Amino acid sequence: MKNTNEDYKKLVEHWNNVFRLTEEDREAGENAGNETWGDEELKEMTPSEKLFIAATSLGNCEKVLDYGCGNGWAGLSAARSGCEAVTCADPAENALEAVKLYARMFGVEDRIKTVCIDETWIGNVEDEAYDGLICSNVLDVIPEDMAEDIMKNAARILKKGGRVVIGMNNYLDPAAAKKRGLDLQNGNRLYVDGVLRLVSRSDEEWNEILGKYFTVERLEHFSWPGETKEGRRLFYLSK
Repeated sequence: MKNTNEDYKKLVEHWNNVFRLTEEDREAGENAGNETWGDEELKEMTPSEKLFIAATSLGNCEKVLDYGCGNGWAGLSAARSGCEAVTCADPAENALEAVKLYARMFGVEDRIKTVCIDETWIGNVEDEAYDGLICSNVLDVIPEDMAEDIMKNAARILKKGGRVVIGMNNYLDPAAAKKRGLDLQNGNRLYVDGVLRLVSRSDEEWNEILGKYFTVERLEHFSWPGETKEGRRLFYLSK
């Protein structure tokens, strides 16, 4: 098995490059003036209608944590839906720069706090600090021990009755991976150009793992634009 710290370092570098703002992005922010973007623009940023609905469902929470926020579509959705205190946390500095830009564009700059984190950050958050949490496309693209630590601490920092939304990629069956010429290391780890891109687990496996820390309310499946099958997973949880 590859070294966890090596995997994590490569992941941060990868996503930092992915979320690097272009000059066009910066110019759009500078030229926005006093006009703010609305829900249609936010939906365009969000990978799926179902994800948009999930994120906006946290709008009536008092404090929401968007863990592994990327460009902030989830935290922005919660803020625009009513939550007045959203923390967007990510280890990629360029992602947080994007969040700040979009927070201005969507008129919710006063509701968004950005935090550049490392793998230890969530362990230092005080107990019951949030009543809402969203974590999309994170837990199944990081080493298993890190994912377990995040889930354990997420349960600790969530208030009783708090709500959680977890987004996952498609399940990649080992037989299907073999047919596609993909090598799953350790039975379920997919690396692309040396970067860990998926830790593949079935719906049943994730139900069991998440059920150790939360009540699994329901599971929905969804797709990204261009995908013909709704194979991605969206878990609604509560504490």
